[in-house]
Amino acid sequence: MKSKFIAALMTLLLVTSAAPIQARAAAQFSDVDTHWAKKEILYLSDRNIIGGYPDGTFKPNQPITRVQAASMLAKALKLSLSEDTSTEFKDVAKTSPHYQVLATMNELGILRGDNGYIRPGEKTSRAQMAAILRRSFNMPLDKQATFIDVTPAHWAYQDINGIAKQRVAGGSKGKYMPADYVTRAQFSAFLVRALDDSQKLSAYHSYVGVKGKTVEQNGFSYTIAKEGYNSKLFKENLKTGKREAIVIPENIPSDDTFQVHLLKGFQLIVYNDEIFIPYWSAVGEMSELPIAYGLMKVKTDGQNLVLMNQPNGYTFRNMFIWNDRIYYTNEKNKERYFDYTFNPDKPVIDDPLVLYSTAMDGSDKKKEYGFDARVIFDNVAFTPNHVQVNQNNKSVLFDHSTMYYFNKKGVYKYSLLDKKTSKLSNVIGEDMRVTETQLIVTDTKGKTHTLKK
Repeated sequence: MKSKFIAALMTLLLVTSAAPIQARAAAQFSDVDTHWAKKEILYLSDRNIIGGYPDGTFKPNQPITRVQAASMLAKALKLSLSEDTSTEFKDVAKTSPHYQVLATMNELGILRGDNGYIRPGEKTSRAQMAAILRRSFNMPLDKQATFIDVTPAHWAYQDINGIAKQRVAGGSKGKYMPADYVTRAQFSAFLVRALDDSQKLSAYHSYVGVKGKTVEQNGFSYTIAKEGYNSKLFKENLKTGKREAIVIPENIPSDDTFQVHLLKGFQLIVYNDEIFIPYWSAVGEMSELPIAYGLMKVKTDGQNLVLMNQPNGYTFRNMFIWNDRIYYTNEKNKERYFDYTFNPDKPVIDDPLVLYSTAMDGSDKKKEYGFDARVIFDNVAFTPNHVQVNQNNKSVLFDHSTMYYFNKKGVYKYSLLDKKTSKLSNVIGEDMRVTETQLIVTDTKGKTHTLKK
């Protein structure tokens, strides 16, 4: 009886070990033959970085623990395990067979604990995996938003963006799912991509657009500015300061309609390697006010300029690009025609707006949301004397995966991710802007209010 108990205990210890015993050959893994990560699993197995279980399985869909991840990384990085016994953990004894690898990873700052606890048996989340891998391979942190469900407020935001930019990890339908557990197969795939450049994902793709009068991305800034008598789209190298005009009026297709394609103050959206610029597709000859709006796009190198057929119209405003779709608003009840009689200051009214989205080519139009917003427009005009009626309401603002808006009842936010609306404040706004953690609203009396996003 005693021998059977010892045998059972030894089997249990082997199965729960941080580094399961190496299978005799990779081909003996009975549960990976048709698995999507078979190639990556065998890659690591052939290099003795990971092994299987005594029953001949690999258990690819089982969550990987922190100590298992640490053991794999120590082998992959060929680390010399620390002989120093000064590091102490409240949950791992110095006599534990896992102590050295955990102490080594902790001293290197790769695997970090809290309050003396290293939590060896805890399942590893996708966010933790991103941080661990980025530190292990010294990948740069990255501030560019990548996934729709990872905002700048997330503790691993820059880690996740960093490994995504290095083509080590991707998502699903624009999501990274940072709180989900990493399986042994997933960790194997991520680790192989980090080890071998030839195994990386084919390309990096962000699912969150960046909008503004000046947009910075990948070491360059993009803005529309006036040079001489004309406005041009400029690209500037932020490191060298070199600036070049990548779109000039002469290169933009036009017809006999009075149009304005580029004007200082126009907001643009950078989405991966393309720049989207709303423009005035029809302007009143006498009033010089925009009558209708269109959208053009161009590569970030200035090539392949296209005037898109859709979306467009009299009330095509408040555009954003998110999760491979174009978002914008239209007026619900009518298409208001603005002329010299329109007073942008008073009376201040609310407009019923409808948020729509389309595919990136303007097709597949969908109604997303209806709401009321103040009729206050972004300050863009030929001269300060012109009535300022433009593409963007100051009362509507997009930030990452959220649309903020204000009306006569207060300030609200609408999540593009879960399609839920919540009221943030009773403040009657006149303008607003965002930081990483706050929404800053200016009310009708000029007072500033700081709201938590």
